[in-house]
Amino acid sequence: MKKINLIIYGATGSIGKSVLSIVRSNREKFNVQGITCNKNYKKLIKIANEFNVKKIGINKQINNTIKDINKYNVYEGISSFSKIYDSKTDVIIFAISGLAGLDLFHKLCKSGKKIGMANKECIISLGENLSKQVKKSSCIIVPLDSEHNSIFHLLNNDHGPFDSITITASGGPFRELPLKSFNNISIKQALSHPIWKMGKKISIDSATMVNKSLEIIEAKYLFDLNDDQIDAIIHPQAIVHAMVNYKNGITTALLNKPDMRIPISSLFFKFDDYTNKANQLNLLEHPKLEFYPINTKRYPAIKLGKEVMKIGGLAPNSFNYLNEILVSYFLKGVIKFKDITTLNETNLEKIFAKNSNIMNPSLNDIKNINNWTDNNLFLGLN
Repeated sequence: MKKINLIIYGATGSIGKSVLSIVRSNREKFNVQGITCNKNYKKLIKIANEFNVKKIGINKQINNTIKDINKYNVYEGISSFSKIYDSKTDVIIFAISGLAGLDLFHKLCKSGKKIGMANKECIISLGENLSKQVKKSSCIIVPLDSEHNSIFHLLNNDHGPFDSITITASGGPFRELPLKSFNNISIKQALSHPIWKMGKKISIDSATMVNKSLEIIEAKYLFDLNDDQIDAIIHPQAIVHAMVNYKNGITTALLNKPDMRIPISSLFFKFDDYTNKANQLNLLEHPKLEFYPINTKRYPAIKLGKEVMKIGGLAPNSFNYLNEILVSYFLKGVIKFKDITTLNETNLEKIFAKNSNIMNPSLNDIKNINNWTDNNLFLGLN
């Protein structure tokens, strides 16, 4: 049986860990061609040794005195990562965080490869141009986050005329926190997600609910939906990940325990070829499945994200890019938790008061507006 030739961009993060867990349990089915990391090269080399990987990419300059470094073909800097995949590559995992990998993803979309996508930011920034590129190259993008992966599979079942989709959100760590306490939220509190173990940036995004706003916009571009065909609700148990609603009254849903290996496995295997007995769902253990509307006073990022989606053009990219910057300032202790959303809205108004909102922006348009943002960022500091 032919092995799956696999590239993992972002092998040392949480998604990479889940992918490698699947590979580890099915070694006879995989050949890991290449792996990359941002800066955790020690962990990367351990992975390379375990899976006999020849190509490694590190997004920082490294010291050639690192033990055994000459055993590998080393690619330094993210601009060189596109050289890691080749004509023999079957599947690419794209798990680079944020917009750092925008240029790389833009190239991958032209490759015609099957991409397991764990980065919503690049999808949102490329926007409507993404589908055009994918159609030209016959590239297949399979979303790996639980919500969009659920939609991806649910939409393959025809139950009548399509109406809309609903994605769920756990509500993060502040679902029941009194609103008056939001002024004093600490970094540690914001990083403490009750369900998922994730990196710092996405943990903060989940706490502000920016993550869900981005997922709503992402769904629009991934599944070619109208603005009014997408909504989100609170579901604290995180068992139901998404629902597809039909005009005949039928709603289909995908349920599973919060385990990223389940959506990731669907990239490689048919669901009936993958066994995950340790984490099978028993609804008797979850007799209470709750659903609530999202309170936009608690989560103002949802309202802002929907407004940005309706505006379109460069606005979703700017919302996305500003969030990335503002989260980094929060993690450095420069701004407060509530400032992440309020400053995003303030800066969006400033950006488009001074710049035209270009519809169907090119990659250069995106870079130009992001550069302008860097040079004119408002933080409200004295």
